[in-house]
Amino acid sequence: MKELAELDDAARRMLDLAPLAGFGYRDADGRPRSTVVGGEPGFAVVESPTRFAFACDADASGPVSFVFLLPGVGETLRVNGSVAERSNGRIVVAVSQAYIHCARAILRSRLWKPSITSEPPPAPGAPARADVTEGPLSGTQIAGFLATSPFAVVSSWDRDGGSDTSPRGDLPGFVQAIDGHTLVIPDRRGNKRADTFHNLLTDDGFAAALLVPGRTDVLHISGTALVTDDPELLAGMALGSAVPQAALVVTVERAEVTPSHAVAAADLWDDAVRADAATRSELMALTTKQLGTAKPALRRPARALAVFSRLIRRIMDASYRRALRKEGYGDEFPKH
Repeated sequence: MKELAELDDAARRMLDLAPLAGFGYRDADGRPRSTVVGGEPGFAVVESPTRFAFACDADASGPVSFVFLLPGVGETLRVNGSVAERSNGRIVVAVSQAYIHCARAILRSRLWKPSITSEPPPAPGAPARADVTEGPLSGTQIAGFLATSPFAVVSSWDRDGGSDTSPRGDLPGFVQAIDGHTLVIPDRRGNKRADTFHNLLTDDGFAAALLVPGRTDVLHISGTALVTDDPELLAGMALGSAVPQAALVVTVERAEVTPSHAVAAADLWDDAVRADAATRSELMALTTKQLGTAKPALRRPARALAVFSRLIRRIMDASYRRALRKEGYGDEFPKH
């Protein structure tokens, strides 16, 4: 979906409903940070088409970015901007980009499925887990979290003052420790954007926050990263014959598992808080209209297609499933 320079109807509705967001920022010392914020639907309050505010104690400054998550819904809302004001535990964001992100990361990770209660076997083709005894990635707590996490938000920046936070979803254990200081993250096919890669070419600062379905703590990682297309490394992360197109190699300076009030309060894995069929249809209609706003030539067709939002949802689900089967994920993916 083409990005807009302000919050349109689809973005505002997502902000009204989303109880949680991945949040990328640099702290007062300029260090990269990625975390989760929120706790209840509507925690991000829209002040104007180009500004919203939320409660947060982070010492964020400069460029910031977000991925808003809505339980039971595959698509996410991504927003990029900068800190306009910060005081008394409240941050105001000036919006520069807002757009709906495709659902593959959510589907791959099965993020809204029941909680993972035990450590799964390694993902097919995954490199052998390193015996980490030293460095920021050492310890059974971090090893266990990495082994069971199927979802992360990753944050990066560019030298022109931009920030991006994007979702990554895959089989549990897809973020692999090579040693006590190094992680590797495969990059599967997605929405054909390359924001993280583009940013890392000019600024190697990197941060990520990892989730495990059913848990209310978060693994925070920060350091630097680079992009690799090393054939041997990529082959080790193949799913069947599907080899990732690239990977991120992260040099970790900080790794810490901490309780998250936002995740606990959002109650993400309670079926009662998931978007119902009517809400999903409404969001699909608004998203279709957004296509017409972003591309004026499609305004009339988009307005007409919005009436058939449930049919479009079924078509998109089928398309996502076909694409994921081609990538080696099998057939057991939930509808969203």
